[in-house]
Amino acid sequence: MSNTALAVLLALAGGLCYATAAVLQQRAAAEQPSELALSPRLIGRLARRPLWLLGIAFDIAAYALEAAALGVGSVVVVGPVLVSSLLFAIPLATVGQRAKVTRREMSAAALVIVGLSVFVTVGDPRGTSSTATTLGWMLAGAFVFLVAGAAVVLGRRAGAGSERALLFGLATGTLYALTAVLTRATVDLFDHGVLDSLGHWQPYVLVAVSIVGLVINQSAFQAGHLAASLPAIAVTNPVLASVLGVVLFNERFGASGGLAVAVTVVAVVAMIVGTLRLARSSLVTSAHGDTAVPTR
Repeated sequence: MSNTALAVLLALAGGLCYATAAVLQQRAAAEQPSELALSPRLIGRLARRPLWLLGIAFDIAAYALEAAALGVGSVVVVGPVLVSSLLFAIPLATVGQRAKVTRREMSAAALVIVGLSVFVTVGDPRGTSSTATTLGWMLAGAFVFLVAGAAVVLGRRAGAGSERALLFGLATGTLYALTAVLTRATVDLFDHGVLDSLGHWQPYVLVAVSIVGLVINQSAFQAGHLAASLPAIAVTNPVLASVLGVVLFNERFGASGGLAVAVTVVAVVAMIVGTLRLARSSLVTSAHGDTAVPTR
């Protein structure tokens, strides 16, 4: 099995775990009062909920699978495949519900699967480097925090509900894109030994960004239903991570020739369209509809 194929399989498994984590965490976070948004106290409250802790366990497993995938594959391979988290979230949303998966969801799911397959086979994304210049890291970090900060500010002004969940989801996806490239860099540092890697700044920044991302992520789940936040996370994360991989690590797409490039672009569009159609699925909306949040 090639490294690319192994990376895809690991990323698919990670997507399934991320979807499970998102469903469990959102159900727990939606019950929390709105004044806890963006506060570390929200995490403290959620940490007392077994359902949320189970979601965190799946999150950890998902991140381990993502790190393993990044260890054998490039960011431009792993990132887009993680879009599958939204694909898996649809059937998971029916657990405990009377609603069933319809032809609309099946066609959207097929669109995502076909788009992913074509992207990997025709686009042939590749890259082995995980080093970048200090200036490159600084510019990437500044861009990410500018976008995420703007989304958080706008989300706070929007008030509780789907709009806040969407904007917080956008901020989360942006931060997680940065953690993806930081993870790639950190995993490669481990090749020289764990103790040696601790002498570099990447692992520490990775932990810090991950903590901030966790707080904003749970605030997004707390603000509104899963259909409002998860699509923003699922699309923003891999798209921006791929861009950062190209800019920082000089990753490239192997597709050459006008036809191959055009097919690759169509595949990416198909993934986005399928993802957005899944985001509007009544299964996700009905399972995680906006509800009055208690203020206890």
